Amino acid sequence: MFKNKSIKIIFKATVGLILFLWLVYTIYHQIKRQPDLKNTLQTMYSSWDMYKLGMLCLVFILMFLNWTVEAKKWQQLMLNTERISLGKSLQSILTGVAVSVITPNRIGEYMGRILYLRNPNKIQGITVTIVGSFAQLIITGFAGVIGLVYYLVVVKQLLWLYFLLGASLLLLLGLSYLYFHLQRFYKLVERFSYFRKLKVYIEVVQRFGRTQLIRILLLSLLRYFVYTVQLVLLMKLFLVNINILSLVHVIWLIFWAMAIVPTIAVVEVGVRGETAVYFLAPLSTNYVGILSATSVLWLINLIIPALIGCLFVYKMKLYDDDQD
Repeated sequence: MFKNKSIKIIFKATVGLILFLWLVYTIYHQIKRQPDLKNTLQTMYSSWDMYKLGMLCLVFILMFLNWTVEAKKWQQLMLNTERISLGKSLQSILTGVAVSVITPNRIGEYMGRILYLRNPNKIQGITVTIVGSFAQLIITGFAGVIGLVYYLVVVKQLLWLYFLLGASLLLLLGLSYLYFHLQRFYKLVERFSYFRKLKVYIEVVQRFGRTQLIRILLLSLLRYFVYTVQLVLLMKLFLVNINILSLVHVIWLIFWAMAIVPTIAVVEVGVRGETAVYFLAPLSTNYVGILSATSVLWLINLIIPALIGCLFVYKMKLYDDDQD
């Protein structure tokens, strides 16, 4: 038994170390390839003062709040399946982030989280994670639609944006209906023998009550608010001088555009920067500042938590007899 336990510890530590080194290597090359990196660093250094240092510190504080809210949401999602402490929830979230950065659209986040659960709950944990993602996507989508309408009315009218608006509304109405009628979805699947194999995966959705689903949405909204404030602060920090009303609405549009574009997180920084520049270009010519703000947000909110998450890989439950 001791030998087996030692092998598990060595295996987990090795996986964590490999993931950590791979992330560091990838991050180094991503940052190295950033356009105008030297000019950005010089601009930051030359214009640095205590006020801007305070803004940057606040962005870091909000990063911890961001992932703590997500951990609270995961705890709420698992309420009817497996009771977990907030600390354990945060560890599983950060491990999921570490795994997610090397997978398309961060689907690896599901695997990172469920490996903290007991074996009987791992399958249902996947479905629970998807429900949480639906909640975050609904909030991102509705805010994105508000931002899109504002963009079309105030900033710039483009034909393809009208198509995006129509498609977004249809998608969000469908997602919202599904989110608040999970029991009906389960009963529908149960009727068709072809889909009954999925029953074990989705029966957990029957346990979600409307009050619990609303709580999950509110936590998603709080996290979205935190994320918005972070990017606003970073835009101001890098001298992107746009009035706050326009900036917030366009940021919502950028977040929505990023949510529906398939990417891998480790190469996401370039896509985020290009998307932000595209939508903010009519409002600001400080492209270096826009790229810098999105890059720093990516680094603070995703990469730093992913590196921390590598340290918790050893806590994953490969078997039910693994110790916390």
